[in-house]
Amino acid sequence: MKIMAIAALAALGATAIAVQAKPAPAPASAGPSAAQLVAARQAAMAMSATSVNMLKGGSANGMPLKSLAFPANSLAKWAVAMPAMFANSTKGQPSRARPEVWTNKADFAAKADAMAQATKALAAAAAAEDKDAFASALASTGAACKGCHDSYQAPPPPKPAG
Repeated sequence: MKIMAIAALAALGATAIAVQAKPAPAPASAGPSAAQLVAARQAAMAMSATSVNMLKGGSANGMPLKSLAFPANSLAKWAVAMPAMFANSTKGQPSRARPEVWTNKADFAAKADAMAQATKALAAAAAAEDKDAFASALASTGAACKGCHDSYQAPPPPKPAG
C-alpha cells in the first residue's frame, strides 16, 4: 500500500511538472530558398507557355471555350502570383531575368499587371463562351507576355553547334 501511494505521488508529481513545462517553440519556417523560387518561377513560366499554346490550339480547333476555362483560370492565378517570384533574394541567382526586373520595379509591376488583367479577361471570356472576347484576350495575353519578356528576359544562350 505504501509503494502504491509513493507511485501515485510520483505520477502526480510528474504530471504536474509536465503540465508546467512549455513545449519548445516550433522553428520559424525560413520559406523557400532563392534557388527554389527561381526554379519554381522557371517551371511556372514553362507551364504558362504550354497553357497559352494549348489555349490557342484549342480555340483554333473549335473546342468549346468552357473546356478551356481551367487552363485560362490557372494562367490568371499565375499572373497574379508571378511578381512575387521575383523576390529580391533571387537577384543573384542564375536565370534569364535581367537586372532591370529589380531596378525598374514600377515598369515591371505595370507589365505584370497588364498580364494579370489580360488573363483575367481570358478566363472570363472562356467561362462566358465569348469567342470574340476570348480571341481578343488571348491576343492581349500574348502581347503582355512578349512585352515583359522583351524588357526583362535575356535571350536564351546560343545552342551548341553540332
